[in-house]
Amino acid sequence: MDDSAKWGIMTAVASIVLVVILATQSSIFGDEELSNSNQNAIPSSTDNPDPLAFECLDHSGLARHDHATLRIFVDGEERSIPDTIGINTGVCNQEGENMHIVHIHQGNPNYLHIESTEPIDIPLGVFFDIWDVHFDDSGIFDLRVNDTHQMRMTVDGVESNEFDNLLLLDGQTIAIYYEQI
Repeated sequence: MDDSAKWGIMTAVASIVLVVILATQSSIFGDEELSNSNQNAIPSSTDNPDPLAFECLDHSGLARHDHATLRIFVDGEERSIPDTIGINTGVCNQEGENMHIVHIHQGNPNYLHIESTEPIDIPLGVFFDIWDVHFDDSGIFDLRVNDTHQMRMTVDGVESNEFDNLLLLDGQTIAIYYEQI
């Protein structure tokens, strides 16, 4: 086989590979799901987490150590909150500084620990960013407000529209409801 035949074969193979690559990034073969996989993603509050979600600490030098109770209901059923959210995560796992500023200790999954070395305001949305779960007035988890469902939240039994912006205070009882209209 001469050199021109070898180059011809290599050019043909490279062209085929290029067509396959381009086809997987467009809808040439009718695979809309593949080409639109990122366009159909449900927007999430965790796409842009609050910088406070990356703060790590231990129990020393605290200027704030408060607690709040959080309960989540979806269509009337209470959803459990996993315990140990915000402890020994991929972000906060160093020797000593293994906790996020909002976390849950094992054995008490509805009891938020709100801690900081500075006397700062911490919104509820920070906890959901740490948990890596969507939460704001548009919905919770992968559930969104629509024609049949709404979001409600109460703080100490009083309706609140603050949702992820609610400032966490000591002793609060927060209830979140995703429910049918």
